[in-house]
Amino acid sequence: MKRTLSQHTGSHEEGADLFLKGGTILNVYSGELLEGNIAVRGERIVYVGPSEHHVGKDTRVLELVGKTITPGYIEPHFHPWDVYNPVSVGEEACRRGTTTVFCDDLVFYMEMGPVLFQEFMGAFSDMPIKYYWSLRTAPQSPMRNEKEIFSVENLLTVLEDPRVQSIGEITRWMELIEGTSRIPPVIARTKELKKRVDGHTAGARYDKLNRLALAGIESCHESINGQNVLDRLRLGFYVMLRESSLRQDLSLLLKTVARERVLTDRLLLTTDGSMPEYYHRQGVTDHLIRIALKEGIDPVSAYRMATINPAVYFGFDHRIGGIAPGRDADMVILKDIHEPTPETVISRGRIVAREGTLIQSFPAMDWERYFPKATFSRREWRAREELFRIPATGGTSTAFPVIQLVNPAITRTRWVEFPVRDGYLDFDTSRFLLVATIGRDGDWITTGLLEGFGNGIEALVSSYNTAAQILVVGKNARAMSAAVNRVLEMKGGIVIFDGNGPCFELALPIGGVMSDKALPELAEKERELQSILFSKGYPHHDPMYTLVFLPNDFLPEVRVNYRGILDVKNDRVLWPRTDLI
Repeated sequence: MKRTLSQHTGSHEEGADLFLKGGTILNVYSGELLEGNIAVRGERIVYVGPSEHHVGKDTRVLELVGKTITPGYIEPHFHPWDVYNPVSVGEEACRRGTTTVFCDDLVFYMEMGPVLFQEFMGAFSDMPIKYYWSLRTAPQSPMRNEKEIFSVENLLTVLEDPRVQSIGEITRWMELIEGTSRIPPVIARTKELKKRVDGHTAGARYDKLNRLALAGIESCHESINGQNVLDRLRLGFYVMLRESSLRQDLSLLLKTVARERVLTDRLLLTTDGSMPEYYHRQGVTDHLIRIALKEGIDPVSAYRMATINPAVYFGFDHRIGGIAPGRDADMVILKDIHEPTPETVISRGRIVAREGTLIQSFPAMDWERYFPKATFSRREWRAREELFRIPATGGTSTAFPVIQLVNPAITRTRWVEFPVRDGYLDFDTSRFLLVATIGRDGDWITTGLLEGFGNGIEALVSSYNTAAQILVVGKNARAMSAAVNRVLEMKGGIVIFDGNGPCFELALPIGGVMSDKALPELAEKERELQSILFSKGYPHHDPMYTLVFLPNDFLPEVRVNYRGILDVKNDRVLWPRTDLI
């Protein structure tokens, strides 16, 4: 039920820059919907209440009777490098009401190192929304020089930066349980700084979750069923409830929340790393709130999961996540509390979007400074057809670990006996595709066989993946070598060859992983890519995530990366890479 804030006249003060008059304010602190006014001066809220004494002759007044005002939305677990870049996805999030994002640094830190990455974070300080960062303690795919880049010394240096607010999701959590991890000193320093330790506890059972909580992990975004949510809540985790282009689990998770009537103070909403087409079609945080409302979560709780709860998690509730004096003036104006896509977005005290359109531009980034195109490959080289065969010695046949793709992200191993001819594996390209990961410098290659991707692919080459290397899938060695060479010419991208030439190209000039195009244009390119791959037999719903994850080192069961064909669970190389230089 709406209430009216108690009358208070107050003394005359300096006029506000912006005055929101007569709206219904969602108070995340008391859980009430209160009719009142909000005065903004600079980037801060200076008054909330019934009085109009902050209205001066130069104050801009917004008449909001019948409208609802909520805090700006907060995305607590954002991957701003999924083909889009932090600016282009930030623009999309902003126009839909998200005013603060906590971003994964993975690709940026890997390619820049600690010094340049800290400068890079500073380049976002004047954006219309706030960018904070989480610091990965390890890559998602083995790297030749990872011990140097991810040294404890480097991590501790970057961790001190105030723009870093957490350790990023710890994908190598088994090392913490087994006592082989190098990062306990980093976790300890994180706690001293009162920053957070984000987890990635996919597949961890209750006893392992106990041990991970003891090791310092404080949150997880990988719940895929209601029991996962309950287990983590009961052990003191903050639980980030996910809805993404890869996994649409939020409705299921919220059904458990509603049925069990658990407290929602430690529940957060995240889109994780969704693809451009999904964001453009569905929305960002506004989409998650809409799902929560549909599932019967009371509106105050639904909005708190996207505002004050993440603010409390990161220790920022004195600044963001609520509407009160002294807080940052980050707010969204809604037609109705049941319609979370905003009519107007206010961030840093300024109107930045209206009716779904940005009216505050994001400053241009000097991408070449942070991702010089010349560093995509540090030597001149060309792919040859001979790369795309699998060396095998020791007889006329051999057992080989075929990678079976069972959904966009998860794989299984199937050992198959193949004949060996002239020192190479002899396989039927109508049944198996060749898959390879190649170092961008052309210095190593791991080759394998893939099932479940769609056997109509002659050549698909992508530099977009968590290894930031070159991934190749196909059955035509000539087309695969030509497609690799085209990606090298482009200094990064996704290319599909069909017949005698390319039928799809998407340039990724920012680190070989990101585009400089706006998100709507990328959404259209993703739809084009999906259409081509579906027509060639790709059977799953999100091919982009297959490209992301084939080289990684933390999802089951088998991957193709710098170490070779890797059995992730048993940490065992099933087939070695080949060094080329």
